Amino acid sequence: MNNPLISIIIPIYNVAPYLKECLDSVVNQSYKHLDIVLVDDGSDDESLDIALEYLNKDERIFLISKENGGLSSARNMGLEFIKGTKLRSFFEDDKEQDIISFTSTHTFDKNTKIISKEAIKSNFIQIQKRYIKTNIENINDLLVQELPNSIIHFLDSDDYFLNDCIELCVKEMIEKDLDICAHGFEEYHEKNKQFIKKSFFKKTFYENFYHPLDLLKLNNRYNFYFAWQGTFKAKILNQYNLRFTHGIYHEDHDFGTILFCLANRMFYIKNSYGYIYRNNPNSITSTQKKSTFPRKIPKFLFPIKHHFKTYKSLRMYYKVYSFSIVAFQIYNFINRSKHKGDIFLQNMIYEYCDLFKTSLKIDPLHILDIYKKIKLNKNKLFFKCIKRLKRHPKHIFHLINYFLY
Repeated sequence: MNNPLISIIIPIYNVAPYLKECLDSVVNQSYKHLDIVLVDDGSDDESLDIALEYLNKDERIFLISKENGGLSSARNMGLEFIKGTKLRSFFEDDKEQDIISFTSTHTFDKNTKIISKEAIKSNFIQIQKRYIKTNIENINDLLVQELPNSIIHFLDSDDYFLNDCIELCVKEMIEKDLDICAHGFEEYHEKNKQFIKKSFFKKTFYENFYHPLDLLKLNNRYNFYFAWQGTFKAKILNQYNLRFTHGIYHEDHDFGTILFCLANRMFYIKNSYGYIYRNNPNSITSTQKKSTFPRKIPKFLFPIKHHFKTYKSLRMYYKVYSFSIVAFQIYNFINRSKHKGDIFLQNMIYEYCDLFKTSLKIDPLHILDIYKKIKLNKNKLFFKCIKRLKRHPKHIFHLINYFLY
């Protein structure tokens, strides 16, 4: 395959000021054989109108408008609609037929169920040939398809590509027969209009390709994430029915780690910075530092809001919860796979569990129970957390959590 189809999946949520720059960078890529999947995650600004404008200008674009469900759900929706899936063909090629679906994500089991064409029609409305609307929040509650033999690159909708980003990735994927091709990026700081080059891995091997997990070990990347940092073959996800974990933040941590464990051949383009990451003052990372509750809070936080006096404490608790789920997903994976007993991955689990980061006297999402399910060694967890107190001494006030655990 000298000219493989590359699926670019772009989740969209209230990014009207940045979306045109993002989409222009995709449609004008030097590499032209693209499948551009836009997923509007219930935007209430002009983002959907902009997406429709580009849909009507470029036939490579396919648009899904869905119920708001967060970044994970938007990315997962995009995966189920890439070119070559039965769900995409159902609407784009008028192939109305039942679809075979796996029964769940995050498993090596290949149990299946049938999704009838009537169920598909009842959950999706075709507005025009390449434009679908749905009230579904999490597509994987309905189906989990076997993905086609294609290549994927995610792009966040407030970021953008440089002109040859995809071309460089495709060149390496073909020449080295890779499962993953990763690249660096430039971080753009809006406040001072400054670009800063960022390397995703500081250390690499001399070989043309290597096992991805070996690269994590070489760089001591216990806290690791991967989504938009490169291209990967979609079929890798089929091994474990891998998708982004719904309902958490930092969802690219367990996804990236498991992806790197499943893949066999990867390459890191050292001096390629074809992705521009916007350091946005209104991003999730920035807003979680604010104490006052915003007018509209993310839907995942609303059910537990009444337990917290400040938005900052709510966000910190949910961050600890999200990382506990990341740890749980990695724990489940390694115990079902050939990586069972891998010391590096076991230590990674402890990296994501922190007893002292926030108060757990009130624990509405049962973080401590998740730690118990992972069967963490209580003493090892304690000493791992104590080491972190050197960086954040104020967290010493949460030592009481140890006795709650």
